[in-house]
Amino acid sequence: MSIKILSTIAALLIPAVVVAQAPKVGPEHGSVLVVGGGSLGPEVLGKFIELAGGPDALIVDVPTAGGDSVYPADWQGTRSLKAAGAKHVVVLHTTDRKLADSDSFAAVLSRAGGVWFEGGRQWHLVDSYAGTKTEKAFHDVLARGGVVGGSSAGASILASYLLRGAREGNTIIMAPGYEEGFGFLRGVAIDQHVVARERLADLADSLLPRHPELLGISEDEGTAWLVRGDTGEIIGRNKAFVYGSREPNDPGKPFLTLYPGDRYDLGARRVLHRANAESAVSHAFIDSLFGGVARGLPPPFSSRGTARCSSIGRTASRRKPGTCRRRPSPTSRSAACPPASTPWRR
Repeated sequence: MSIKILSTIAALLIPAVVVAQAPKVGPEHGSVLVVGGGSLGPEVLGKFIELAGGPDALIVDVPTAGGDSVYPADWQGTRSLKAAGAKHVVVLHTTDRKLADSDSFAAVLSRAGGVWFEGGRQWHLVDSYAGTKTEKAFHDVLARGGVVGGSSAGASILASYLLRGAREGNTIIMAPGYEEGFGFLRGVAIDQHVVARERLADLADSLLPRHPELLGISEDEGTAWLVRGDTGEIIGRNKAFVYGSREPNDPGKPFLTLYPGDRYDLGARRVLHRANAESAVSHAFIDSLFGGVARGLPPPFSSRGTARCSSIGRTASRRKPGTCRRRPSPTSRSAACPPASTPWRR
C-alpha cells in the first residue's frame, strides 16, 4: 500500500484538533459582571457570589471609588453582599499607591474568588491602583476562574477605555489622563445609569465619533452584563444597550437594545440569542412594560393606564400625593413625577 494511501487513511481516522479561539473582548477564564448602579436584586448579587465560589468563598470588596480616606472592616457597603449570602467579605482600600504596589497589601487577593468594585468616582480607583501589584492581583483573580464585578463607577473601571473619569465631574465623558480603565473587557467602553440619568445618547454623541474602533456597552440601574469569554448575557430588571454593533440599531436610535435573558457576542458584535425568540411576546410588549422604568415610573400601572410614582432613586413626598423628588445628588436632576391622574402615554 502506498504512502499516499496510508496518509489519506490516517487523516480520516484521526479526529481533527479544534483549536479554540481566544476571546477578543472578554476573559479567557472567569467572569466579569458589569452593573449599571442602583439597587440590585438577588439575581445579580446572588450570581456574583455563585461565580466567586459560593457563600464560603472569600470576596474582596473595594470601596475606594467612594472617596473616603478610611473604610472600616465592617463598612456598611458590604451589607448587600452579606445579605445576598456571602459569609467572608474583606474590605480592601488605600489611597497610597506605594502601599497598593506592595506584596503585603495585595496578598489577600491570592485567596479571593471574587472582587467587587463599589460605586463613586472612577478617578479614585485609577489614582490608587492603576499599574500597581494590586491591579495585577485583580487580574489574577479572573485568570484563576474567579469573578470581577462592579457597579456604577465600579462598572466603568472594568473596561479598557474609561468613561467619566474626570476629577472635575462625571458629566465629562472623556477625560485626558483618565481614559484608561483596568481592561478586564478589551476594546470596550462602559457607561451606567444611562436611563435614570438620561445618558442614552452620550456614547454615540461623544465617544464613537472619536473612537469608532471601540464597542460601547451600557446598562440601566439594577441591570448587568454577565460576560464569560466573548458572550455577554443580560440579567437584572431593566435593559442594556450596545453602541457600534454590526447589526442594525433600534429604529431611530443610536444603539441596539438588549433585554434580560438576551445574549450578545461582544467579539463578533452580534446578537446570539433573544430571550423572547420562542415566545409569542413581542419586543413592543416588553417595551411597554419597561417604559415606565425608563422614565422613573416602574410597573405595575393601574387598569386605566395611570402611572404610579416610582420609589426607585426617589423619595415620595408625604405633603402632596402623587409627587416625588429625587434624592439629593450632584449628578442627578430634580424632577417631579406626574400627578397620579395624568394618563401614562407609551
